Amino acid sequence: MAEEKTKLPRHHGRYSEDMVVFKGMLAYMPQVRSMKVRDDDLIIATWIKCGTTWAQSIILHILNDADVSKVSSGGKTIDKLFPMIEQINLSLLFAEPETIEVEDIEEMPSPRFLKTHIPLRYLCDDIKNRLKRPKIIYVSRNPKDALTSLYHFDMKGFYVPGVTDDDYSAAPLSHLLQEFYNDDCVFGSYWKHNLEFWNRRNDENVLFIFYEDMIKDHAGQVKKIADFLDKKLTDEQIQQIVEKTSFLKMRSDTFSNYSHIKAIQSPTATPFQRKGVVGDWKNHFTVAQSEEFDKVYQEKFAGTGLQHIFEI
Repeated sequence: MAEEKTKLPRHHGRYSEDMVVFKGMLAYMPQVRSMKVRDDDLIIATWIKCGTTWAQSIILHILNDADVSKVSSGGKTIDKLFPMIEQINLSLLFAEPETIEVEDIEEMPSPRFLKTHIPLRYLCDDIKNRLKRPKIIYVSRNPKDALTSLYHFDMKGFYVPGVTDDDYSAAPLSHLLQEFYNDDCVFGSYWKHNLEFWNRRNDENVLFIFYEDMIKDHAGQVKKIADFLDKKLTDEQIQQIVEKTSFLKMRSDTFSNYSHIKAIQSPTATPFQRKGVVGDWKNHFTVAQSEEFDKVYQEKFAGTGLQHIFEI
């Protein structure tokens, strides 16, 4: 199934044999690898398109007693309050790495709220070797839906003349599937990414949750995250957070919908929050593609105990 490494589109860059990132992220990777973690840091880790922004919004509402306006005044957006360590400035996502002046993450005041899509093996020693104990929340999503979302976000979503490739944007889902099987999707192997954190799920500073559980029991997962963060909430506050972090609310809210990145998106791109459902992959995968994928899924996760819900 895996073949030769696929030719990367121009807006991607190869960091290592087993990990591709968006080009601008290459400039940030030395800092990602060497950063000093603080025990009061809070980090969300996910493979791409697995509910990162949703989890960020829930966390910010939890920590601010269901009132995120306490921290979002002055037009601050979620990516400024909760930056991605491998791309602090999203406007430079496709910039040539040598032209980027990397912001010093050490200058951020504590407590820092950070997110990352980088695999555990490429994070800093403080995290890999458990030298520090920041709270880490890992959100896992079934890979068929994650890939479907990535297809719309990256292949169909980004368009910058002279930077992105027209043929890549026009490619079918089968092209992305081949990238996925070759571990050439952005952020590398989905399987390794999930398993690296799954194997840490019993660490006291790690909470491993599932996107599908957030869909099925929004309130229950809000409480689970709040308990992990040692934050006491009333039932009324939990319900307020559920309402304020609903898919429809977040999709229309400039605080969390990433409408400010439209300059690097195709005019026909779907919204950053596209559907927010479980099972949309059925509208994109052929029967043969689904059956082939299922075989790989079972092989990769056999004996690990890690399993996902693919439809509700």
